[in-house]
Amino acid sequence: MISQLETKIFEGLKNLPRIPELDFEPTVRFIVGTEKEILYPLIEENDAIGVGGAVFGDEGKGKTVDAIAYHPKIKAVMRDNSGENAGHTVFKIEKYIFHLMPSGILIPGKVNLIGPECVMDPVSFMEKEVGQLVKNGISYDNLYVGNVHIVTPYHKLMDLLGKPPNSSTLKGMSDVHASKVMKRGLRLDDLFGSMDRQVKLIRKDMETYLAFLKFQYFRTSDVMERCEKENEDGNKRIPDHVIEFVEADDKVEYLLDLYERYVSKNENFPKRADTRRMLREVLKSGGKVLLEGSQSNPLSNASEIHFRSSTSADTSADGVIASARYNPRKYNTVVINIHKLPPSRVGRGANPMGFVSQTYFSDQGIDSLEKLAGRCEDVVDIEKLYFNSVKENGVLEPRVYHDFGGKQYLVGQALAIAWSKKFKECGATTKKPRVLGLFDCVLQNLVNEEQGPYLSISAVDRFDECKKVGVVIAYVYHHPEGEEIDSKGTVYKNGDIIKPGSEIPNEDVLYHCHPIVKVMDGWKGSPIAADKRKADDPLPENLQKMLGVIEHFTESEIISIGNGEKGKDLIYLKRDLDGGNKKCQ
Repeated sequence: MISQLETKIFEGLKNLPRIPELDFEPTVRFIVGTEKEILYPLIEENDAIGVGGAVFGDEGKGKTVDAIAYHPKIKAVMRDNSGENAGHTVFKIEKYIFHLMPSGILIPGKVNLIGPECVMDPVSFMEKEVGQLVKNGISYDNLYVGNVHIVTPYHKLMDLLGKPPNSSTLKGMSDVHASKVMKRGLRLDDLFGSMDRQVKLIRKDMETYLAFLKFQYFRTSDVMERCEKENEDGNKRIPDHVIEFVEADDKVEYLLDLYERYVSKNENFPKRADTRRMLREVLKSGGKVLLEGSQSNPLSNASEIHFRSSTSADTSADGVIASARYNPRKYNTVVINIHKLPPSRVGRGANPMGFVSQTYFSDQGIDSLEKLAGRCEDVVDIEKLYFNSVKENGVLEPRVYHDFGGKQYLVGQALAIAWSKKFKECGATTKKPRVLGLFDCVLQNLVNEEQGPYLSISAVDRFDECKKVGVVIAYVYHHPEGEEIDSKGTVYKNGDIIKPGSEIPNEDVLYHCHPIVKVMDGWKGSPIAADKRKADDPLPENLQKMLGVIEHFTESEIISIGNGEKGKDLIYLKRDLDGGNKKCQ
């Protein structure tokens, strides 16, 4: 049923004047180019090429990373900050899910570097990531690990015990970064040092965990119960070595033995090196480097907008470049931003483009796609109802979708459930359903301002069967109680419009922002998916129009779109200059 709150919000928005941007019609036309025509010039003109997330992570960065890494002049691939809370999938006959491992590990002749600003649980790294390579007989002699910060079991436990549901990947990120900032935590070099020093460092750093348990009155049985509850659906979110740590009588001794077995006395542990120096040596010798970003610009802890729901590292392009520690004034650098269709987000935080609030699934105890089975199966009817519910002013009217069995959902909720299942959208690390939405031109415009215009849009083929598509071209602020909120000196009141290029307020305001959606015709019947499209097929007219709208409002230059899960499934784009359209600058 439609709640009183939903009704109240819509009553406040239904008479919103139609903004002129809804009437924009693009004139640019796209034709299919080649990797060598579009991507290779960017590589040739630059020394360092960064690939960064433009939404909230999980955008499909791996395809573009893969395409760049294969260029013969790319000599090194570096992952240089954040940790295993990031996940990227690479298809090379087998499917590989990496977290800290640079994607270039699967390409012969590339040097792969893990930088010292990364945070690593060496047990998970060896079991899950190196283990995949060993299982498939893939050499990793070309992998070098810097003096990373060590994520311990107690960091992961503080993450589990101290955070509200759906606010963390449970990988200990904020807690290990707290140890880092306080200069108390272990680093990889410490695990190769004296036992006495390790004991001192562990005891000092573990004081925070022990004090936390004491303050919260947690017994060992309480901690074990929380671990078991998190793993009860079969997804091993709390790994065995963390549970063993909880059970260990002498926790320091347990960690000493653990790190001896997995790191210092493990002949399979990768080679250690000064990876930043290695990167600079590649650049000095005339080679090119690929910087593989994790998460995204909006999730960076340097983002004031989403600060309280961000990750714990600076995952913006600038943060990645800074962590690599080369001189970007000396070596030309370019960034390719990655968005996807439909965009998504896990975790808490404001997300105006989302179909539901970020806690919609977690509030119902839904922590896997399996728990959505049997709900909202008729995707076509749900899509039709959703786009028919967008009014002339771009605001969504809260209509009810009647599911099989008499269950009722607001249409946004129904589409959130249907698309999460259809596209198998869940966190690569947490396995929790991601909250989906429509392409966000407001957010993408900001990312372009900060990181440059080049844009690749992943998974565009997902919309092959849609009769209608939509793009968020603005937000409207509406507080149900009429409250005005001050953000950075600007006071937002009901009816205020936030357009691409406008100042974007902080999350306190964004929680009360609603999308203004431009609805367009889809390209159903003219699929672009790699297994259905011929290489020389022109792009569908309606797809071109959607891309033209995105370019206009984001001020991007779209260089490619994804049309399948394999690394080679990218369509590169040129502008139809013969038609009088100029390339986006």
